[in-house]
Amino acid sequence: MSGDETALLFANEAFYNAFAERDMVAMAALWAKSQPVGCIHPGWPPLFGRQAVLDSWERILSNPAAPEMETAGAEAMCWGDVGIVTCYEKVDDTYLVATNTFVREGKTWKLAYHQAGPVSTPPPGGASNDEDGDDELEDDDDEAELAEAEVGLEDDDDDDDDDGDDTPPSRSIH
Repeated sequence: MSGDETALLFANEAFYNAFAERDMVAMAALWAKSQPVGCIHPGWPPLFGRQAVLDSWERILSNPAAPEMETAGAEAMCWGDVGIVTCYEKVDDTYLVATNTFVREGKTWKLAYHQAGPVSTPPPGGASNDEDGDDELEDDDDEAELAEAEVGLEDDDDDDDDDGDDTPPSRSIH
């Protein structure tokens, strides 16, 4: 593994640490400032622009109901000043696959794009909370959980969301 690939994996780990710690200052520091940025959270429409992306993370990180996440299987690839890390995210009992694209700003890798979405199988040899050790999605209940993860969790408020407001759910996975 090259030094750049190792550095990408560290930058990726810093991203997930900021998420786990609900640290908005660290999260903001990880995102590129001189390059365009974008993000697609599971169940959300695409977001473009640093402010829109950071606003989405502020909403997620400040939500006390946001679930915890584990990661596994991170793989880095590098092409000059652009690098990609793919990994699995485990949220509750649902697996997502994520692509995190980084750009070099000075000597530092900064996040330029994050996208996560559901995946039907866990990472090979990945962590599992299943007591029997079986990581495969086995039945319709698991498929329903996967579908729920894809669209995000519902808001707690009583309105029907038919008010024309296309703001993503406040309790989305991320």
